[in-house]
Amino acid sequence: MKHAARVTAPHAVNSQHALLAIWIAAIVLMLLTWWQVFHLVSESRVREITSAERDLANITRVSQEHASRTLRSADQVIRFVQSRYLEVGNRLDLKDLTAKGVIDAEIFNQVGIIDPHGILILSNRQTHGRLDLSDREHFRVHIAADTGQLFVSKPVIGRTAGNLSIQLTRRITRANGEFAGVVVVSMDPGYFTRFYGDIQLGSKGLAALYGLDGVARARRVGDKEDFGVSAPSALMFARIAKGEEFGTYTNRSPVDGIERLYYYRKIPQYPLVVTEGLDMQELLNDHRSDRNALLLQATVVTVLILALAAALSRYLLQIRQAIAERQFALTQTQDRTEQLNAIFVLSPDGFVAFDRERRVKYVSPAFLQMMAPGPVQVEGFDETEFSAWLKQRCESETPFAGLAALRSEVTAGTPDAHQLIEINRNGKRMLQVGLRCSESSTVSQILYFRDVTHEAEVDQMKSEFLSTAAHELRTPMASVYGFSEVLLAQEFDAATQREFLTIIYQQSKLMSEILDELLDLARIEARRGKDFRYTRVCLQELAADVVKAFKLPPNRALPELLTPEQPLYVMADAGKLRQAILNVLSNAYKYSPEGGTVRMEVDAKGVADVPATVCIHVTDHGMGMTQKQLERVCERFYRADNSGSIPGTGLGMSIVKEIIELHGGRVTLSSTFGQGTRVSLILPG
Repeated sequence: MKHAARVTAPHAVNSQHALLAIWIAAIVLMLLTWWQVFHLVSESRVREITSAERDLANITRVSQEHASRTLRSADQVIRFVQSRYLEVGNRLDLKDLTAKGVIDAEIFNQVGIIDPHGILILSNRQTHGRLDLSDREHFRVHIAADTGQLFVSKPVIGRTAGNLSIQLTRRITRANGEFAGVVVVSMDPGYFTRFYGDIQLGSKGLAALYGLDGVARARRVGDKEDFGVSAPSALMFARIAKGEEFGTYTNRSPVDGIERLYYYRKIPQYPLVVTEGLDMQELLNDHRSDRNALLLQATVVTVLILALAAALSRYLLQIRQAIAERQFALTQTQDRTEQLNAIFVLSPDGFVAFDRERRVKYVSPAFLQMMAPGPVQVEGFDETEFSAWLKQRCESETPFAGLAALRSEVTAGTPDAHQLIEINRNGKRMLQVGLRCSESSTVSQILYFRDVTHEAEVDQMKSEFLSTAAHELRTPMASVYGFSEVLLAQEFDAATQREFLTIIYQQSKLMSEILDELLDLARIEARRGKDFRYTRVCLQELAADVVKAFKLPPNRALPELLTPEQPLYVMADAGKLRQAILNVLSNAYKYSPEGGTVRMEVDAKGVADVPATVCIHVTDHGMGMTQKQLERVCERFYRADNSGSIPGTGLGMSIVKEIIELHGGRVTLSSTFGQGTRVSLILPG
């Protein structure tokens, strides 16, 4: 018994030491876990704010550039009007300048001249009666002296149109220094807020244009527009006063009390500043989610540590720990194996793995699908057999070079060596074959296959389009070059010179039309209707305007217009829809050179399979088209007439198709060769 006691005592001491070690280890692990969590939480917050500051800096730079360009544009108009008024006085026709496009009416609501007494004497808009503006700040600020600076007013209600506007003014000073009045340009502050609307800053995000007087010229918070708000206590004004013309800070808004992360930039040469702000609550949403997840994970880990410590204190730490580590390693291996299997199964790329003896060890499902139909049994093939097997399935123009050739490229310093092959399985398919060498104990190399058929087809389509465009441009260019060379090399009488110059002019015009229509197509495809301005358009009114504006060929009658009495409305971009109708109407006259009635009809009868539509039909009694020509009429550069006697670029119907489809509609054609053609533009009702 004494011997047993002597044995038990040391065992109890060792158990106590083990228990003490277990709980010390548990405490250390818990401390490390929570320290790591707090570190990650802090790092997550800093990362979110740093990323937001960088994004706000870029967005604010864009807003600053937008405002600068707009103000420079306005200032150019003001300086031009100022100069012209000093030259011609009250004979200056601002309406004519607007009609000619010198004054952009889409940006500037009104341009006018205020005389030295504050009376508006000239305007590009219709005014009624004597309009006294002598009490307006944008007039009074110029009376005392010419500061040489553009004045940008607070948003005020305009007395001409009655709308809220920003007034941009410069003093008119005669050569002798006499005050001659003020040039004023009115801008809709919504021009800026609409631009801010495209900036995604969240439901409480702020984008604004402030004057250094603290008054907002334009301000947008989420979806709400605000003008004329005063916030002189905003921190950015104090910083700008110290010379810090751009920067970031976090503060509560003096207007709505929301805490935001702000970035501001003063606009050079103008007493204005643009600022963007993100609601800190929305900004840190992801951070809070990450924080909560980390805290939950830390809590779970703490519970696990405590549970493990309790379990290990009951069952010997060394044995339980060894078993746990072994089980954990096994689980990791299984997870990794399952992940790799899932990647191989779900990947659209095919994989073939070879063992250390360079025999096929694994073939992915995607590879089997690429090589279908027919059975594919390649497991166990050595690389020579596999190379021969794959080569048999390749088209003769693109034979597989073999694994040895690919491996030699890799060993020569081309780690991403690959080649293109074409196989005829489930239709012709272009595959990119690459090789990766491995130092694994079980895998020597992996061959991967990527289906690049679509990319190859796209490249071919691009090449064909460029070739066609170059061909279409080369024909008129040859005429321009040839006749120019003849005119430079020889002397001709005036009539011949005029004839040659007429040809050069006509061919240059054709080239310009081709380029304009190519640019139209490119813009439409690139923007995909994002620049379309949809409004409620009356089709009868639009059709009547198109007929009225259409330039008729010589000795041809106006198109016959048939419209229902009940107004038909569609949501459309009136300008783009007008362009599509004009293209179709122009084709109707071009391809009926012998004359005959051209009829345009608007109806709401729809078509058989889509009844809820409105249609615009254009019918001619011209040369018509065959079925094959009808199938290609909307292809780019395709022209039904190959004689060259009918002018055109072959792009008109392509533009029509793009415009109508972006409106959610479609284009249908019916034609009888030698009798005429009917084009229908079908739009959602």
